Amino acid sequence: MNKLFSILAAALCVAMITAPAEAKKHAKPAADGQAQEQQQGGEDGGKDSGGIPRYVPFPHNRNFTLKEINGKAPPVEMWINIDSTGRANGFSGCKNWSGVFVIGPDRLGPRAMPATNERQCDGALAGIERDYWGVLLSGPYWDVKGDTLTLKGFKGGVLKFERSL
Repeated sequence: MNKLFSILAAALCVAMITAPAEAKKHAKPAADGQAQEQQQGGEDGGKDSGGIPRYVPFPHNRNFTLKEINGKAPPVEMWINIDSTGRANGFSGCKNWSGVFVIGPDRLGPRAMPATNERQCDGALAGIERDYWGVLLSGPYWDVKGDTLTLKGFKGGVLKFERSL
């Protein structure tokens, strides 16, 4: 009986080793353009031809400047930087802030309310800052395409950042 199990285990090992080699022999060669597109993530948002999403790491230790908030350009320079430990700082239009974020594979969430310096804003800028914080504190979904970081609020709102120097 033990001899039978040994023979079956050996046959299974041989089949597992030779199956990938046989599959490569019989696979149709892809066009050069398709192969390059699959390696670079292509136009399908980081998915390969099977529709499986690829993991894209969060862009730690980079400064991002806000280019668009809910489809509009911000009136002042607003920025964010999150390091590899989750410590973040930025400028939200009126206030400098600092906090710690939990970074998941596609979500970003604050551990606690970030610390801010208290400064007064005019009415229009205060509304934009309120929208900024509404997205940032909602546990937004994040996505990176090239130098663009997009944060989509859990209950709506979109922040589009561009990498800066």
